Amino acid sequence: MTRQHGPTVRQFLARATRDIHETLHHDPILSRLNSTHIRPDEYHAALTILGRFVCAVERERLRYDLFAAFTLDPLCTAVSADLGGPLAAEAPLALRDPAALLGALYVAHGAAFGRNSFRKTVTRALPEMRHAFVNLRMATAQWQGLIAALEEAGEDPAGLNSLLLGAQSAFDCVRHLCDAAPLRPVIAE
Repeated sequence: MTRQHGPTVRQFLARATRDIHETLHHDPILSRLNSTHIRPDEYHAALTILGRFVCAVERERLRYDLFAAFTLDPLCTAVSADLGGPLAAEAPLALRDPAALLGALYVAHGAAFGRNSFRKTVTRALPEMRHAFVNLRMATAQWQGLIAALEEAGEDPAGLNSLLLGAQSAFDCVRHLCDAAPLRPVIAE
């Protein structure tokens, strides 16, 4: 069922999180993904941030044991392969209920649009690096299913608020990871 009045839930979430989303586009580490002069250490740092984030959301999904259709495991596997092993420290993300988890899944899966924008730049600038994560594309059916689940969960004000809190928590997690990220050199294989 879709909302009869006002924006869709997806539009509402996008508008409500626009500022932090835009801020992250200009983050000194993440913005390097769109540079034709990105260095291997910058790519490594950005992948670490994005990987820790998507794996944190996947850990929350597993904790709740919900939304198997929206798993992020392929992304976690791909980023671990690109970085040469599992990610170390956990990311700061704890979601209070299933709707908040769904909001965070929306942000994590929505990041595929970002990967689409920098895929060609990164693979051309760093052909010697692994690119499993940036080359992984989201299945259209999975995205459509997630959007349908958002619309359903956002039908009532409490559900909509929880979706928003989850989306904001997800963006806050990425912001925290960016702020805490040390940029370290990496040797390309």
